[in-house]
Amino acid sequence: MRSILDDFPTEKLILHKPSGKIYEVKGLVGSSGIQSEDITVPIEPNDYYERDLPNGIIEYYEVVDPGFHKGMHDIPDHYQTKVKRISKPISYREDNELPQMIFISHSSKDKEFTKAFVDLLFDIGLNEEDIVCSSYPSLGVPLRASVYEWLVEKFQECRLHVFYFLSHNYYKSAASLNEMGAAWAMKQKWDGILLPGFSFSEITGCIDPSQIGIKLDGDIDELKHRLGELKDDIVEEFGLRTVSATRWEKIRNEFIDKIQKIALTEEPLQDVEYTPTSIAKMNGMAIYACVMLMYAAAFDGKIMVLPTLGYTSYRAGGRNMERSQNPRELAVWDDAVGQLQSNGYIKRTGKKDQIFQVTAEGYNIADAFRKTNDLDLSKEPAEVLLQFGV
Repeated sequence: MRSILDDFPTEKLILHKPSGKIYEVKGLVGSSGIQSEDITVPIEPNDYYERDLPNGIIEYYEVVDPGFHKGMHDIPDHYQTKVKRISKPISYREDNELPQMIFISHSSKDKEFTKAFVDLLFDIGLNEEDIVCSSYPSLGVPLRASVYEWLVEKFQECRLHVFYFLSHNYYKSAASLNEMGAAWAMKQKWDGILLPGFSFSEITGCIDPSQIGIKLDGDIDELKHRLGELKDDIVEEFGLRTVSATRWEKIRNEFIDKIQKIALTEEPLQDVEYTPTSIAKMNGMAIYACVMLMYAAAFDGKIMVLPTLGYTSYRAGGRNMERSQNPRELAVWDDAVGQLQSNGYIKRTGKKDQIFQVTAEGYNIADAFRKTNDLDLSKEPAEVLLQFGV
């Protein structure tokens, strides 16, 4: 089988991987990407190529899409890798070098409970920069930031310990369920805090209901024991000074007293005004993926990714999904396509990688999402996304 690169000016390139491994690759660098035939080299997104030019300049290219192509007839298997030029090598960090943070996912209706919990964390020894809690002054999401995009960025930049403050209010909050889905998708460490009036049997969604949590109105001795475990876990995670037994008993008992007083003053749960939800059982998919699937299923069942020179369009059911060509916006829709494909809700069709067809299961999920949220398909996708705060 002949090489398709024999008649072209190939050169030696160095492929760098996040693990620290490097590979020498013979490839052809062109305006559309880098072609290579050594399929034993594992090329993945976030790798980068190093290219030495004859004049001593070194160029760097980040891998966007490995672009593996199966050979046919006398053409061998090969890569047609999509890359983007970068100004310097990518600095990979080990997971244990990432900063540690605590993220408190909760309903705004339960803010008094979360404020008491934040005070507990401060007493244990944490600082403001260690905690994200939107109901506590100075610990929320920055002004004018997109909540979902900001969360995803934090999930990628930090080792997050997520605390879900589970309640009936939580499961009626679209924002809370979106946070749950995003944290689940990024495989973050988590603990469940069950607020008064909410039981373990009511836990649903993408988190594991069998994982032991802390029930704030449970048996008092059990609660004290679990809070002690939580304290020890946080001290170890953040490398804090050990809290003395005497001081911890005072801190713990004051926290329990606060929770009991808040529970007494909270009004009984009323029928909560309906708000759109992301259907947490949908494998933690982002709202973007759900909306894209819904439009595709409601019309021709197709999702198309149409890259042209300097422009990329994501179309579903004949509608453009992207609201701008901002790199962050495009990355969100690219992730949405990946989520739908990995969950089996769409599949590639035809010879082009950029065309996808909704599967039978995908139609079921899309219909459930639309009906549960009572969404109007005559609206533009951007209008629907605004209903979910994104």
